[in-house]
Order: sequence, then structure tokens, then C-alpha cells
Amino acid sequence: MKKAVKRIFAGTLLMGLVSISGLATIIFFPEPLFANKIEHKQFNVYSNEKIDDKIKSLLDDALNLIKESELYDEGYKYDIFLANKSFFNNIDGKFLGHGPSARATDNNIIIKVEVDIQRNLFFPTFYQKCEGNLTYLIAHEIVHCLQDYEYGKWKFNPFRHPEFWKLEGYPEYVSRREMLLDRDYSLTKEIDRYIDLESKSADIWIAIDEGGCKAPNYYYKSRLMTEYLIDIKSFSYDMIISDTSSENAIYAEMLNWRESINR
Repeated sequence: MKKAVKRIFAGTLLMGLVSISGLATIIFFPEPLFANKIEHKQFNVYSNEKIDDKIKSLLDDALNLIKESELYDEGYKYDIFLANKSFFNNIDGKFLGHGPSARATDNNIIIKVEVDIQRNLFFPTFYQKCEGNLTYLIAHEIVHCLQDYEYGKWKFNPFRHPEFWKLEGYPEYVSRREMLLDRDYSLTKEIDRYIDLESKSADIWIAIDEGGCKAPNYYYKSRLMTEYLIDIKSFSYDMIISDTSSENAIYAEMLNWRESINR
């Protein structure tokens, strides 16, 4: 009897391990699940639909946004999967969760929602339907890939990572760099705008850009804190990662700096 139980247990365990191994293979190596592929510079793009050639110019724009990042590596390769309505998207959602418009895992960038390459748009569906800038989304996810590459999977992975503001603030800062360099842009005004929106919001969802999609307020807050540390205090991202100050302390310091501008 004991031997039979052991055999059943061993068989069940083996089947479980095989299932987990197969699922992990799909998550990290989904290329065979997609019918179409194009190559461009550091990118392979996969889709079950025909891929609009204009994606190449969007990828160039995304690269230009991240080239000034200290994490940028010109030899690193990215696999982008336009996964909306695909079998893989369902598997990814069940394993890693539904909701995000995109996800970066290792060097894979999974764009989980509908895109319009000609108009440079993606269409989030979580919380509410809206339109977002596809180039910014790609650049944001590229930085997540580079965080993983620079600091290792033990420190950056879907289940273990630094504080959320350190995880998301830098990708937001890099991907929106073009806006931040505009001569009409002002960090102090942006801080004021965030404070105003956050005080009026009934929940965590606020519009990061005028007329744009709403996102959880911590994306906006994290970017502002990162921007303050890098552009005002001359921190590197590595210094941000290593710094032991609490999120509340950094935020309070940023607000004190903002108030000092009016004194």
C-alpha cells in the first residue's frame, strides 16, 4: 500500500514539475506561438497579424529616448510580442496576472493590448478604455528589461524587486524624457499639478498627461521623485537603488525643495 501511495505521489509530482517546466518555457520563450516576425536593429518583433513596417520608426524613437539612460546597452537584444487576442496572452495573464497593458520579462516585452502602429497608439482596457503613446510604452518596458539585465533577476523580477517607486519611477522618467526636456516644462508646476490631482481624486487613478490615460498615482509620484533626485540632486539611478532613505522621506524632501522655490 505504501509503495502504491509513493508511486502515485511521485507520478503526481513529476507531472506537476513537467507542467511547470512547460509553462515556464512558454512564458520565457513564446516565439513559436507567433506567425510573423520582423527584425530591426536591436529588436525582433512577433505577431500573429501582419506587422506594419512603420514599427521600425517607432522602435528608433524608443531607442532614442533610452540612449541617454545609464542602463542603456547597445548590444542588448529585445523580443517584442504584439500579443493581443493571442493564446500566449491568455497564458501570460493567468500566470502573471491580468491588467497591465504591457509587461517586461527578461528581454521579452509583451504588449498585451490592441495597438495602432500607424497612429503610434496603444489602447489600455484596464480601469477604462483610452489611448496612449506606443513609443512611450515600448521605451518604458525597455528600461524594465535593462533593470533586469543590469541588476540581475534575483533583484528584479515579477515577484521580487525594489520598492515600487524605484521600480517604476525610472522607466517613467526615461520614457517621458522628451516631454521633460521641452522648454515649457517645469518640474515645480508638475509637482503642483500632481498634488492638485491627487487631492481631488476619489481613488488612486489620475491622468499623468493632460487628456491622457489615467494610471495609478504612484507612477506619476514615482517619476517626479526620480526626476527630482536625478535632475536636481544629481543622483544616478544606481545611487537611487542604493539609497536607504524611505519613500516618505524623499517625497517630503521634494516638497520642501518645491516650497523653497517660492521663498
